[in-house]
Amino acid sequence: MASNEHSSLAEAQLHNPKGFSTANNNTHLTKNNSGELAWVSSQRSSFFSTGGYSNSNAAAGTYFAKQFSADYHNYNIEVVEDDSDDGTVSLGMKWGAMYSEFVCPTSGTISSWKIMHSGTTGITWDLQLWKVSVTDNSNTDTNLTQLGSTVTCVNTGNTTVQIEDMSVSGTLTVAENDVIVVTVRKQTDGSNKSIWWNGTLEIVWDY
Repeated sequence: MASNEHSSLAEAQLHNPKGFSTANNNTHLTKNNSGELAWVSSQRSSFFSTGGYSNSNAAAGTYFAKQFSADYHNYNIEVVEDDSDDGTVSLGMKWGAMYSEFVCPTSGTISSWKIMHSGTTGITWDLQLWKVSVTDNSNTDTNLTQLGSTVTCVNTGNTTVQIEDMSVSGTLTVAENDVIVVTVRKQTDGSNKSIWWNGTLEIVWDY
């Protein structure tokens, strides 16, 4: 039997695994689907719950966001998504402080958003993700940037659940300190029209 078994070698006599010298930083060795050794990114995915409800008498095309309150999931604040620096209801930093879901701890990429919804039959709503780039201790107005694509939800009843997946296209990257905002947009006229939804947002971080 060989006298230099790996199990008895000192740390200084051990070598790095195959491919180590040419592998990118922040990668790890794994056995892939083909049964081969491969160095893959060490990026981490996180999953965030997003959800709420809206019951609106507003006209079609009206956007709503939420704000911190006793009823955190009520999307009842009318906002103007395409004029976030008008200095009134949609002041840029107000989006970050009052309407946001969470603050990004580092840079990353949106990889999926799965939504489950129900509500008033025949009423269409759009759900959208946005980012606001926040600078510490600043009240400078900042416009919203949409993340991914618009998710159109056509309800077929309060007790009928439907599942939608956001098309992973468009702007998908976020930076450290960006805040994520969700808006709901009513697309059908009519009074007292409701939507309830829940969703899971996946972000792959760059560390």
